[in-house]
Amino acid sequence: MPIERFFDEDDIKTLIDMNAAPPYGPRNAALILAASYWGLTPFELTLLRLEDVMDASGEFFRIWTLPAHVAYTGEARELHTADHVLPILDEYMAWWNEKDLFGTALVRYRGRGPKAPFIINDKYAAYTLSGRPEKGYIANSMNRKLKHLIANTSIEGATPATFRDSFIRMMYQAGCGYKELMDITGIKQKETIDKKVKPHTVELKKIYSNVFRNVL
Repeated sequence: MPIERFFDEDDIKTLIDMNAAPPYGPRNAALILAASYWGLTPFELTLLRLEDVMDASGEFFRIWTLPAHVAYTGEARELHTADHVLPILDEYMAWWNEKDLFGTALVRYRGRGPKAPFIINDKYAAYTLSGRPEKGYIANSMNRKLKHLIANTSIEGATPATFRDSFIRMMYQAGCGYKELMDITGIKQKETIDKKVKPHTVELKKIYSNVFRNVL
């Protein structure tokens, strides 16, 4: 069974740096942030709107609610945005202005349409879902974009799921408990969280190599 790959903060920086070229650099950075910092699924990334993350005043919410119709579980959940990630989001909105995307005659939402998709594709439009209501929808377009972002780096073994899995793992390592992890991810089963936060064989070897180094 292959070892599951996780991103660390250096990997996230590499992903942003290696996908920074024009004309989509600011969009790519915002997408990487949304997938790995907010832990959104490709389905949620596809449906997220500007008004979900930004107040009418043009300020990004520090605490915001992922709407039920966007959440893959169909249940709303609370997420946070810290000040230190705002420069990436502000640069993305400056890119919107430069491209004159979804402009309105209003001052609200920095003059952009609140119903506009927050993550924009390479044609400056919304990503789409594939499938039918009776069989469920799949975010094929978003998955392809996430794969493309990974392919532009030398990171091996990662998939679109690695973004969200890494979010779960980093939050746990930073002190987030199981209940809080379930709340911010929408995951219902503790066993699912276990698979993301427990160290695998390669990591255990590294851990054993480092413990007691200052004792013996």
